[in-house]
Amino acid sequence: MEKLSLENIKKALSVDFEFKGNSNLDYVDNFKSIIDADEHSIVWCSPDNENKLELISRTASKLIICDSTVQLNESLLEKKGFIIVENPKLAFTRLMRRIFPAKTESGIHKSATIHPEAEIASSAYIGPNTYVGKCKIGKNTILQGNNYIYDKTTIGDDVIIEAGAVLGAEGFGMAKTDEGKWERLPHIGGLEIHDHVEIGAATTIDRGTLDNTIIGAGTKISKSVHISHNVQIGKDCLITGCVAIAGSTRIGDNVWISPNATLLNKLKIGNNVFISIGATVTQDIEDNFQALGRKVLPKR
Repeated sequence: MEKLSLENIKKALSVDFEFKGNSNLDYVDNFKSIIDADEHSIVWCSPDNENKLELISRTASKLIICDSTVQLNESLLEKKGFIIVENPKLAFTRLMRRIFPAKTESGIHKSATIHPEAEIASSAYIGPNTYVGKCKIGKNTILQGNNYIYDKTTIGDDVIIEAGAVLGAEGFGMAKTDEGKWERLPHIGGLEIHDHVEIGAATTIDRGTLDNTIIGAGTKISKSVHISHNVQIGKDCLITGCVAIAGSTRIGDNVWISPNATLLNKLKIGNNVFISIGATVTQDIEDNFQALGRKVLPKR
């Protein structure tokens, strides 16, 4: 990272801010955590920290992004500079993206295998050893290496799919015969992945039995997640690592599902729901509630 002046940093910020404190900053040449920073780091301080003032006082950083709840004293204002914003993490995130823009590629890697009837936008990227069936892939979408995308999968614009994802496979639907044997139920539905979705490495999402499995716009899915057939997920959800969502469950908008949570099939999860680490969800959850273990409580 090149050396940046305070004015460089101010120009690169894409949020409203107020500057307070010492503006005689030498330069910034790295992004660090507030604990590990050096004098040339830029850092951010979470509004949720109970010891915000202590962290800001102890950090070696001379330039800190924080919110207005921090009670800055004269001593700190003399020594350090403060960029005051409403959402420090968002400001820090956007600043990093401006300083370190993502390297975007387009085209199809020579080792990828593409169905002759696949529709792929010219600005999309298909990585090495990836198979794409009879699918539709939108603009600026990135499929990293070793993905397998089954027929009847539609992927929107600006989607990122990390390595090793399997999308649109047949779900685990079975019917039992009179003799007690299991027969596989054909899955003739598809999979819809809407715009601005991210899907982590080694995640699997099944296509629908009759209708489509749906992942709503802006939803972010972490690694090693399994989403079964007929699941419908709303907009801007956050689904973290090793979550399992059983078939035909419907999830609203702005839902946060923490690591290792398991959701039973055919549930209805409302909007703005929080599901804690390791929770086992066996009942519907209304809007604005949280699931802790096996208990469902209103959000505070």
